[in-house]
Amino acid sequence: MTAFMHKIFGLICAQNPAHTWAPGGELLPVCQRCTGLYVGAALAVLLLFWLRPPTDTRYRWLHVILVLLMTPFGFHLVPHGAVLRTMSGHWFGFGVVGLLWLLPETMISAKTGRPAPSLRLYLLMGAASIFLLPLFSIWGGSFAAPIISWLALAGMAAVSGLLVGNVIMFVFSILAWLRRLAVSPIS
Repeated sequence: MTAFMHKIFGLICAQNPAHTWAPGGELLPVCQRCTGLYVGAALAVLLLFWLRPPTDTRYRWLHVILVLLMTPFGFHLVPHGAVLRTMSGHWFGFGVVGLLWLLPETMISAKTGRPAPSLRLYLLMGAASIFLLPLFSIWGGSFAAPIISWLALAGMAAVSGLLVGNVIMFVFSILAWLRRLAVSPIS
């Protein structure tokens, strides 16, 4: 594992060795919860680009619930170990990306006109990844560490990119609204 990843993630993660997966004896650059969060975010982005599920009310509520599920785990209201730390981080990462995807998706779907597939396949693949990540972290062996680390780095980049993209799109939409307001006479 590169020292670079440990330094990058050290800015945002406590990297507590007692709460960090070590597939094949190699400590990951992020703790168990951050592993779930960033790998979940990376997988969510991949699934959203590939499947483009409908971003209807069910989709929105699902992702809000996934974000809110972090509350009892993040505040340690529920006793949990390594697997639940990873799963709660995964739920949170999946939920955050799903919500940050809403604004870019409106722009993408307006241009492509591609019909959205069922939400079921997206949910099924997301649910499978929630269970597979801890298993891969425990029994993946030495080849699992670099795969998980690179997925976590990709997830961090995806969340950052979506966040910056949403801020930029929001600012441009406010500016467009202000231009329309300045052009149209107020009655």
